[in-house]
Amino acid sequence: MHQARYATVAKDLIEAIASSRYPVGGLLPTEMELCALYGVSRHTVRAAVEQLQSLGLVSRRKRVGTRVQARHPQIGYRQSITNLAELSHHLQAPLRQIRDIRQFVAAPEEAERLGLVPGEQYFCIEALHRTSAGHALALCASAVYAQSDYVQVIELAQAHPEQLIARLIEQHYGRVIAVIDQHIQAQSLTLQQAQVLSAEPGSPALCVVRHYREENGDLMAVCENLYPADRYSLVNQLRRDRMPASAAAFPPAF
Repeated sequence: MHQARYATVAKDLIEAIASSRYPVGGLLPTEMELCALYGVSRHTVRAAVEQLQSLGLVSRRKRVGTRVQARHPQIGYRQSITNLAELSHHLQAPLRQIRDIRQFVAAPEEAERLGLVPGEQYFCIEALHRTSAGHALALCASAVYAQSDYVQVIELAQAHPEQLIARLIEQHYGRVIAVIDQHIQAQSLTLQQAQVLSAEPGSPALCVVRHYREENGDLMAVCENLYPADRYSLVNQLRRDRMPASAAAFPPAF
């Protein structure tokens, strides 16, 4: 499975900046030009540029454009998992109640949104998650997408509602989760989403999309979680990367 489209665009832009195809001080092509260049949507281009911003490579200003700030990623803050115990804790999942299972061929729009490969066979497990079997309100609604090669995990997901589906794939197929890419976006609940989650239509929610990857970047699964705002919180610890001696004298401005 290929990496998300925005990650592919970001990787190419990072290489182009490093090679001075887009020199420091100059502007990247406009959003529309990048859309045409890579054959992707504006949403994909914006996600790619956001990744470049997070690396300190570019800055954006209205009516000016996206300016290249540095040839190489800047030293800053990062969130990391330092050992397998932390990884296991990170991957704990509330009890899963499966609502629907379907197999499908990824259409271009859905593939771009989720980082799937258009035209390939996938399955989707839709579920509600609760902190305990008797809890009335669902913590979130989820949809997990994986290639049809992993279809045997559906029975395992039904038999082990407390286990994360990506972990079941990892265990059953001998894979190893090395990286979890997480994207969090605010939205309002539609009428249908609100009914499923016993919430108010139009109320705020967080959509959390996680891509589970192996060390070589291969995509193992995509999980899309939708949390009503009052049922989700995220606490991060940010740790400064160690700076080389040559950079220590010139700390970055905040």
